[in-house]
Amino acid sequence: RKETMYAENGMRLLLDIEKVYFSPRLGNERARIANLVKPDENVLIMFSGCGPYTIQIAKKVNKVTAIEVNPAAHKYALKNLILNKIKNATVLKGDVNKITPKLKEKFDRIVMPLPKTAKDFLKQAILVSKKGTIVHFYTFAKEDEFDEVKKGLINECKKLKKNIKILNIVKAGEYAPRVQRICVDFLIQ
Repeated sequence: RKETMYAENGMRLLLDIEKVYFSPRLGNERARIANLVKPDENVLIMFSGCGPYTIQIAKKVNKVTAIEVNPAAHKYALKNLILNKIKNATVLKGDVNKITPKLKEKFDRIVMPLPKTAKDFLKQAILVSKKGTIVHFYTFAKEDEFDEVKKGLINECKKLKKNIKILNIVKAGEYAPRVQRICVDFLIQ
């Protein structure tokens, strides 16, 4: 069978490993982000999958909005909200590029856990950010490229008329030999 139940950091996730991307190796990173949030924050999770970030963060804040384009992942996210008794999260099905402009609010924190193409969605994150928003931006890079990633991100945000301050770069696991999945935590100024 391909549908399984997975437990991590006090939550349970139901998912079909053939239809939904999920990596248990990111458990520590999901816990790190969840531990950074403050109770009064309004959080946006882009590319939310079956809900691992959504559920962990929703246990700590007042409101979470999640967006997922994969219909199977969206279906499992809805089931996982019920399974974990989460009532303060909204999971929207669709493309981040189409849904984000329709959101009527600004977020205190934005999580972008799609390392291959997160850069393509930076404009949407900026659109729903405000001064003081913290963004967790994932990408792939070799260790000697971390400074280039920082400079590139600063320049991309400047093109979008936003100044940012890099708070942290965290290794979130190896993607390939000598290539890391990293999270760049930055603040919108």
